[in-house]
Amino acid sequence: MIVARVAWQPLGMRQPMKCLGRSLVARHGSVRYAAQLHTTALMRMNDKPEEGEKVAAMPVARVDPTLPGQSLTFINKIKAYLGFYKSGAKELWGNMKVVKDIDSRVSAGAVVSRAEFQIHLRNPADQLRLLPFGLLLVFLPEAIPLLVAMFPGMCPSTCITFGTMAKMAAKRDAVRQKLHVAALQRLEEAGLEPSDFDTVDNLVRVAGRGSSIFQLEQLDNADVRMVCRFLGIGGMFARLQVERLRSGLRKHLDVIATDDALLASEQLVEQLGLTELVRACQERGIPSTHLSEPQLRESLGKWIELTQAHGHTIGMMPIAWSRLALLDRSVESPAR
Repeated sequence: MIVARVAWQPLGMRQPMKCLGRSLVARHGSVRYAAQLHTTALMRMNDKPEEGEKVAAMPVARVDPTLPGQSLTFINKIKAYLGFYKSGAKELWGNMKVVKDIDSRVSAGAVVSRAEFQIHLRNPADQLRLLPFGLLLVFLPEAIPLLVAMFPGMCPSTCITFGTMAKMAAKRDAVRQKLHVAALQRLEEAGLEPSDFDTVDNLVRVAGRGSSIFQLEQLDNADVRMVCRFLGIGGMFARLQVERLRSGLRKHLDVIATDDALLASEQLVEQLGLTELVRACQERGIPSTHLSEPQLRESLGKWIELTQAHGHTIGMMPIAWSRLALLDRSVESPAR
C-alpha cells in the first residue's frame, strides 16, 4: 500500500495571497467564524516556499464567493462563482499532472507532503467529475451554482466552496445525531457506556478488553454499516455490500491514520483553511455544524494527539467508536 512507503515532510503547497487579507466572518450552521478572505483549500498560511524548493500543485489564488462580508450584486456574485469554478478546474488540471510525479516519487521512496497526499487521494474521483463539470463551464456556466447546490457530489474537490461544504456537513451531522443514539444502544449491549470513552485512560483500558466491536474482522454486518455511515463511507448502494463496506472502512481508517501522521509532523492543524478544516473533521466523524472554528481545531488536534499516541497500540477502531459514543465531545487527555 502506498502509505507504507511515504516519508513525511512539507514540500510547499502554499499560496502567497496578495490583497486578499481582509478579515471576514464566515457562517457554518449556527456558528460564526473569523476567517481570512482567501480560498487556499489545503493551507491557510500565506508564506512563500523556500528558494529552490519543489512546489507541487500550487493552488490558484481565488476568492470564495460564499464567505459573507462581500458586498456583491447578483451579477457580480455570479461572476465570482464562475471565476472560482474556472480557477478550480484549472487547479485540478494541474493536479492531474502532479499526481504522476507524486506516484513516481512515492514508488522511489521519496518524500511527499500532506497536501500532495491529499491530491493523490482526491484526484481519481476528481478526474471523473472533470469532464461533465468542464462541459457545464463551457456551455451552461450560469447554471453551475444551482446545480452544485442540488447535486454537490458533481463538484470536483478543487471547486467546492465553503458554503457547499457546510451544507454537506450539516446533512451528515443530522445523520450522525441519529446514529449516535443507535450506537449508545449497541455499546450498552456490548457492556460499554460513553464514560468508557471520555478519557484516554478509559479508552485504552476498554480497548484492551478485546471486545469484538473493536475488531474490524469480527464486527457484525449491522455495526459495519453503522460505523461506515457515521464516517460517510460508501453510497446508498455500497451499503448493500457489507464486505465491500468492510474493505472500505479498513482503507478509510488507514488513510486517516496516515493523514493524522502528516498533520502532526507538519503541524498543520492551526494552518488549515476553513473549508479544509471542516473536511478533515467530517472525515473523522467529528460533527462541525454547531462547533466554532477554535472548537473544530481543538477537536481535530485532540483526535490527532490520540491517534499518534495510541493508534499504533489500540488500533483505529476504538478511536472511531469514541466518535459514535461521544458525538461532538472529544476524548480528554490526562491533566498535565
